[in-house]
Amino acid sequence: MTCMRKVKCFALGVILLTALPALAERSVTDGAIQPDPLPASAPVARVSKPADPLVLPESMEFDGVLPVAELNLENLYAVLAKYNVKCPRIVAAQAILETGHFTSQLCMEGHNLFGLRHPSDGSYYTFDNWEQSVKAYRDDVQYKYNGGDYYAFLSRIGYAEDKGYTVKVRRIANQLTEPQQ
Repeated sequence: MTCMRKVKCFALGVILLTALPALAERSVTDGAIQPDPLPASAPVARVSKPADPLVLPESMEFDGVLPVAELNLENLYAVLAKYNVKCPRIVAAQAILETGHFTSQLCMEGHNLFGLRHPSDGSYYTFDNWEQSVKAYRDDVQYKYNGGDYYAFLSRIGYAEDKGYTVKVRRIANQLTEPQQ
């Protein structure tokens, strides 16, 4: 199931969970939705027990983690701001370059936007969602940044093996515009 579909299912579940109890508590005299009248011969019984709570199908259950927004440039900028990532335009350009504009297998399956690797064995990190990748970038890369030229910082820490990496990132970053806050 896609992230967007999960968000829609979650939202529908929240709406149903909040709206159904309110509808059930309305009296039949307040102008609310009226049931069809029963035939005169039908016995009338009052229900004193509340309805069972709505149970969502397993595929829609809320596991305590809010659904993650669809990965696109606008949402990436929002998450970069959420985690106070410095130089967001440059970092967004890195994500675009590293993932082939969010289409690489590592991005789509491992949710790794920056090609982050385990220092011990060089294997790629995998994340439950792409927002975790942004947080990991901030925690594992940007903690070393003390201001100044961010491109020089990336070169100094040896962020990428490609000698032309910062030139490519700069070219992409120059084509991007940050959203208005």
